[in-house]
Amino acid sequence: MQWNSEVWINGIFKSLVLFSPLILLIGFYKDITFLFAVGFLIMLIYGATLLQFKSAAKTLDVEKSKQTYRLFPGDTDQFYVQLLHKGKWPSFSGEMSFTHRDVISETGGSEGNEGAQGRIEISRPFAVSRNTAYKQAIPFKANRRGTTRISNLTVRVQDPLQAGGLLLSYQQLFPAEVIVYPELLPVYGIEQLYYQGIGEAARPFALYENDSLPAGTRNYTSGDSFHKIHWKATAKTGALQTKVFEKTVVYHWTFIYTIQLDHKKKSNKSTDEIEKEISYLAYMCKFAAEKGIPFEVYINFKVPGQLGVYHISSGSGSQHLMKILEGLARIDRTSMTVKPAVMWKKIDRNFIGSVPFVILLGSIPNDAESSVLLQKWRKSGGRIFAVNQNGNESYLMPYTSKEEISC
Repeated sequence: MQWNSEVWINGIFKSLVLFSPLILLIGFYKDITFLFAVGFLIMLIYGATLLQFKSAAKTLDVEKSKQTYRLFPGDTDQFYVQLLHKGKWPSFSGEMSFTHRDVISETGGSEGNEGAQGRIEISRPFAVSRNTAYKQAIPFKANRRGTTRISNLTVRVQDPLQAGGLLLSYQQLFPAEVIVYPELLPVYGIEQLYYQGIGEAARPFALYENDSLPAGTRNYTSGDSFHKIHWKATAKTGALQTKVFEKTVVYHWTFIYTIQLDHKKKSNKSTDEIEKEISYLAYMCKFAAEKGIPFEVYINFKVPGQLGVYHISSGSGSQHLMKILEGLARIDRTSMTVKPAVMWKKIDRNFIGSVPFVILLGSIPNDAESSVLLQKWRKSGGRIFAVNQNGNESYLMPYTSKEEISC
């Protein structure tokens, strides 16, 4: 059953209906033609009204074609609601209404009524004839990151004689959804990770030396790091020698976004700050996708599944980016979070057998356990960077002094 129906009758007409049998009998037995005709007419109108409403509940239908709209803040589009009249009644008219979240707003001069929980109600008159369709297009603008479904669809069918009305509440899920991606806010310095390399030829995917793969020694040159000096070889040759390691290419980037457990409290990060962090993450994901760099994302929001935290596995290309952006659009500040230490342990298990290249965002944990994991990742040849916010700008910085970003 797609409709939940509720009929109401005008108060005055309802009273007339109650007395119509008496009026009919008086007119019949007293041979008063006028009273008889009035009583009969009232009952006839009442019966026709109920028949009309019964037909509307059975024959009015909703177009169920799936509608999905993906936009960035500021973009515009339009969705539609279409009523189908499949019955024999000549026509139906009245008003239909539905709601959406305030992540979008109607354009074109019309404004809906704001309801509870940030939902906007839109109402439109309609009239649909037999075996035809009524289509109402609603132009809208994307305001902010988030998602919304068109819901609470109701249709009010009005009797032409104003004798009563019918309220039809749509019971199924209306197949229209708007997904607003995060705004893309630049993170300065990420370009250097892509072009980092040795010599004049730029090498993508952040080519770096893997400390676990020694390749020999060479004569010391000005600028070599002190910790790379090979003291045994220096003692044998009598000249300073520098360690040489195999060059390793990082084949994917790992973004780790950690949100405070008590992020819902007003005393902690504001909604604007969290929205900025999500926008920084979206920008870096877009950069990686455009450069063909495989990447994955971890966020300590609790989600169903074996891992138990938000995780999009490593991938590349536009489809992978769209999947990431849609996931970021669905993040809700009211969602449950997982302890950062729990998520980091799970990430560490997934790093087994690989060389991590990590970019950190949000509230980076500084407990002893997390510090041990960071050190472990670096010792395995990995590299760690963090997004540093300074006012309205953000920069990608080495998380430790041992990391370097070439300029």
